Amino acid sequence: MNRTMYTLSLVAGVFLPTSFVTGLLGMNVHGIPGIDRSNGFLVVCTLLAVVVVIEVWLFRRLRWL
Repeated sequence: MNRTMYTLSLVAGVFLPTSFVTGLLGMNVHGIPGIDRSNGFLVVCTLLAVVVVIEVWLFRRLRWL
């Protein structure tokens, strides 16, 4: 059972970044706040990167990583 869970985790780890990129590039840009600005998409990407940094910091603090 542990080997199966390990294999499943590896597969999820491989496909998670690809699903994030396709979700980011496939989002409806006209629905995001700040679309009237020329850098609205950049702001959304920056906010997503900040969320990732906070999550990694939290996971390391909780010793999950």
